[in-house]
Amino acid sequence: MSSETSEKPQKPARSIGRRMGIAALILAVSTFLSRILGFLREAVIVYTHGASATTDAYQAAFTMPDMMNYVLAGGTLSITFIPLFSAYVASDDEEGAWRLFSTIATTMGSVLAVFIALGYVLAPQIVPLLNPGFNDPQQLDLAISMTRIVLLAPMAFYIGGLIQGSLFVREIFWPSAISPLIYNLCIIGGGVLLDPWFGIKGFAIGVVIGALLGPLAVPMWAARREVKFKARFAPFDPDFKAFLLLTLPLMVGVSLVTVDEWFLKYFGSMQGDGAITWLANARKLMMVIFAIIGQAAGQAALPFLTRLFHQGEEEEMGQMLSRSLQRVGFLAMVGAAGLIVAAYPLVHAIFRHGQFSASDADTMAGLLVVFACGLWAWAVQTLAVRGYYARKNTLTPMILGSITVALAAPLYAIFGDTFGVRGLAMATSAGMTLNALVTIGYYRWKVGHLPLGPIIRGTLRGTLHGAWAAAAAYGVFRLWDTPAADLQLAGLAGMLATMGTAFFAALGLSAWLLAPPELDVILDRVKRRLKRPR
Repeated sequence: MSSETSEKPQKPARSIGRRMGIAALILAVSTFLSRILGFLREAVIVYTHGASATTDAYQAAFTMPDMMNYVLAGGTLSITFIPLFSAYVASDDEEGAWRLFSTIATTMGSVLAVFIALGYVLAPQIVPLLNPGFNDPQQLDLAISMTRIVLLAPMAFYIGGLIQGSLFVREIFWPSAISPLIYNLCIIGGGVLLDPWFGIKGFAIGVVIGALLGPLAVPMWAARREVKFKARFAPFDPDFKAFLLLTLPLMVGVSLVTVDEWFLKYFGSMQGDGAITWLANARKLMMVIFAIIGQAAGQAALPFLTRLFHQGEEEEMGQMLSRSLQRVGFLAMVGAAGLIVAAYPLVHAIFRHGQFSASDADTMAGLLVVFACGLWAWAVQTLAVRGYYARKNTLTPMILGSITVALAAPLYAIFGDTFGVRGLAMATSAGMTLNALVTIGYYRWKVGHLPLGPIIRGTLRGTLHGAWAAAAAYGVFRLWDTPAADLQLAGLAGMLATMGTAFFAALGLSAWLLAPPELDVILDRVKRRLKRPR
């Protein structure tokens, strides 16, 4: 087998890294646009319903479907399916690849259908357990009703996730870029158009329509000439057993990356009306930068890291992972600095409209500052864990994640009781930092091929550049005569524009003078354009 591998023409590492960067850029742009639509969606919700028991019920309606999606669909399937499917494609066994696809789609799809049916029937018993602070019967009934509606979406995410995984292996990323945009547009449309008849339930109906038209329909259309699906229920098939062996740790184990949102809703339900809405929206604002920097890099990295592992390029795989973590760490610290300094005017500009008051905006902005302190951990963790998945090792992340959850869980209760709703955000950032450090540290200790020096230096450089840029933006903020809470939208836009100009001007100056290696690709392109004769 080694001789056959050596005879195959190998693509240079620089080419692989460049293609991985392009893939990450495509997904990052899509993610940014999707998050913008997501904010528009949330802004419409709080504009019409404020931060209230109604919006808390809407946020809570996603907990049970998200749990199903976490265990049986979405991320776990794409993480474990891509390495197995990629192995078949790499060995030119198309028939085996689509047999694997058909087996997983049919068998796991049947299991998911049973869980959806059970969730629908048992929702009145499960929803109160997930939200112990919902003491108002009307709020609880609303949460149960919307949970049953949203429960129809996981099947679309499941099938669509599998198809997107097959497209990722072939380096086709545009369907994954377009799907979330359609999904968010449908939610907004459902909420706006159906509000006169269904109230806030219109957004839940939009979720189901969006899942069908976006994450499911777009990948199906993109892969219509490639997918060779045949219904095949085969729970004892060797390929399915191999898939299940990889997936079970993710099903049984827990990760703070996902459980954090459940903890925030569980403990947030005890913090009074509006707490879940404040936490959810502040977290989503932080997740914009996380998705652009960490999530996109993680999605794009997995197929390339998997290929290097299959080719036996352990050293190059470790170097690529280290360089990626170095860049992500740098960008995450800069992004965190920007979020912290812009938190108050940003939240007021996006959310302080209609039923969402200035007091709500101030509370939410304070939460965003705390969430931003954990941005580095979110971004780095999401990329680092791909090093395990590329090696078909899901057991170790499960064990590490479960240990981290066990250690972090008490923080939510303790910090929530001590510091209120802000304490829950503190628990998130502290827990995720622990999670990231454990994930990277164990990989370096166990595998060895992961230089830590570049990661540390990249993070420190990002901290310095981010602090310098944030100081410039804060100087502009202090010079502004009127507080953010007293400004209207035009004034807030002006404040954000001037602060943003100061931030990026300072960042550009420091990058130009100090030339941090994390920005080498961008700086090289800028310099070439400036030197190009006109």
